Amino acid sequence: MIFFLLIASAYKAYALPTPLGPEVFSYTPFTLLYSRSTGPCDCGPQDRTLVDIVRSCILTIFACVYTALHPNIPDPKANDWQRFLGRLKMSFYMLIAPEAVIWWAMRQWYGARLTADLANLANPELKWTTTHGHFVQMGGLEAIYPDGRREVLHTFKMDGYLLTNRIDADELRFPKKQVQDRSKGDFLSKGLVALQTSWFVLECVARFQQHLPITELEVVTLAFAVLNIITYGFWWDKPLNVNCQVQIHIKPDVSSNEPQTNERRGGSGNQAEGEGPQVPEAGNIGREEDDDGAAGDADASGLGERLLFLARWGYDRLVMRPFIALVLPIQDMFKCVSFEDGARHVPMFYSQGLTERYLLRIRLMSCGIGIIFAGVHFIAWNSNFRTHVELLLWRSSSLVVLVIPFLVGLFGILLGDWNFNPKDDEDFWKWGAVATTILKPIRLVLYVLGPILYILARVSLIVQALVSLRDLQPDVFQNVAWTSYIPHL
Repeated sequence: MIFFLLIASAYKAYALPTPLGPEVFSYTPFTLLYSRSTGPCDCGPQDRTLVDIVRSCILTIFACVYTALHPNIPDPKANDWQRFLGRLKMSFYMLIAPEAVIWWAMRQWYGARLTADLANLANPELKWTTTHGHFVQMGGLEAIYPDGRREVLHTFKMDGYLLTNRIDADELRFPKKQVQDRSKGDFLSKGLVALQTSWFVLECVARFQQHLPITELEVVTLAFAVLNIITYGFWWDKPLNVNCQVQIHIKPDVSSNEPQTNERRGGSGNQAEGEGPQVPEAGNIGREEDDDGAAGDADASGLGERLLFLARWGYDRLVMRPFIALVLPIQDMFKCVSFEDGARHVPMFYSQGLTERYLLRIRLMSCGIGIIFAGVHFIAWNSNFRTHVELLLWRSSSLVVLVIPFLVGLFGILLGDWNFNPKDDEDFWKWGAVATTILKPIRLVLYVLGPILYILARVSLIVQALVSLRDLQPDVFQNVAWTSYIPHL
């Protein structure tokens, strides 16, 4: 520990016998990192450089985007490279759609509690906790049938097997420590990530209290840090980076009746995959087969059809498929609650299906969390942007990030579960029917255009935060005077 402290002291020393000033890098790309704005760096011992700002933001964003993610158990057949790419995919969506990730985390938290409650209800001797529920929900149990068939075991099927005594309860009576032992993250590692993000938030609050400005990059990082603390709270009991499943042996079914589940069957949660205009392949565009199988000659009228097919093909390949590939995972975070029978692992963004009561709670909390996340960006509402266009882009992007998630949650609450019954209150239900008829088309437009506008706004905020580093005001480089918070004479 003393060795590392000496290294840190040497790195922060500004009075070395032969200092390397910024003139050493005056003709290299490092000039920007060692300058306050466009002039040379004259930082004193109590000041910070642009390197310090960028390094702190990158470490915090990395902790929020990559380290804090708690993925489901991947495909057992996947290699290390495929698992790494899956983790990068999740990190990408954490970067551009953090509200969707926290929605997924809230669904998994409620789903884990539901899983544990159902297991304890079927067999009170299990005494399962939320950690057990997370482990089952993330695909931790692999069912092995008498015929050798294997599949991942989800909550309702496990509960049905417990009630019909097709599972030996002793196989499920493993302690919480055994589940935590499979996790790659313990209390210390998770605490360090939480400490990093909490320290960044504390530093920003101290700068506000001492009337010191912060950069737009720090504003974006602060929003991630605040959201990460909330997400970490929902995932605190979820095992981290588990790659192996627990094998559960299923006894023969004496009644030959499989237990019924409450989940939708035959779907993987990716219901939009493969949808879109069905167009012919590029090699078949404009080719028409005669009755005897020979291709007919294209006439003048066929030229228009070929051009129409070409336009449809280009729209499908260049617009629809990239859009579906980008938006579909975000949709899965909201509604992926099922997977196919016989699957060896759960989908990437799977969580246990919940009742409307739990979904209503999630929608209410998501509205509040979305307002907090977007509200952090309003800190830079009156910042000194270099151009008026950048100021307008920041303000408009902040408004989009605020409005879109709030409207999605609001429409989900209003259109969640209308039960029209004219016998109860005819006037009320007539009004509810009219409101639903009007709001549903608006919600459809919102669900189609909302993700596009939101992603563009998120990318705009990140790009502007990076571009703003080219010209910073001198007060940005002044450090927080922490001694002012310590009572002293």
